[in-house]
Amino acid sequence: MSRPVDPAGTWDVDWPPVGVHREPAPASAGVDALVVEGFRAIFAVDPIDGDRDVFLDHLNNGAAVRMFNEVRVAYTARHLAPDWPRHVRRMGGMVVVRELHVRYDREGMIHERFVGGMRIVQRRGRAAVVDQALVEAESGASVARAWVVMLHLDATGAVIDFPDLYWDLVAGVEGGPVPVSQAATRVPWGPPVD
Repeated sequence: MSRPVDPAGTWDVDWPPVGVHREPAPASAGVDALVVEGFRAIFAVDPIDGDRDVFLDHLNNGAAVRMFNEVRVAYTARHLAPDWPRHVRRMGGMVVVRELHVRYDREGMIHERFVGGMRIVQRRGRAAVVDQALVEAESGASVARAWVVMLHLDATGAVIDFPDLYWDLVAGVEGGPVPVSQAATRVPWGPPVD
């Protein structure tokens, strides 16, 4: 899987996420709930028309997955750009999701507003392990949680280590170095506890 390398290594996308606000999430019970859990990257998230279950007027099953994806993009756009996207483009590589596990805690309604939190919680081998939460902004009630394994690929599609540049940028967001897992076996489903 070979892709062309962008020789300029540009980062020309101003704010690519859909439904995620660029400005910091306003104070709310949802923001407070995420801060208490230790999330430092928090975003206001609005449903889009495609998130609607047309029969029941709540969020469809794919809405949380879409929102989690957009929050990961927002994390990069707000906290890692332009250095990280430029690096990835220059080398012709990409970052991919290897695993995505979602737990639904309650129905989200299309008229509600949400707050999404993201944190990179662990380095496991060559992977970055991500914890995400989606809560209703007004009440702070949990709507869904996600546990994500991300990989860094080179231009040929081979898995490679995330470089120090990435981990240094992430440490700045997360308030310190991301722990390295010493586990020899896969942990049970869900956000890692070690």
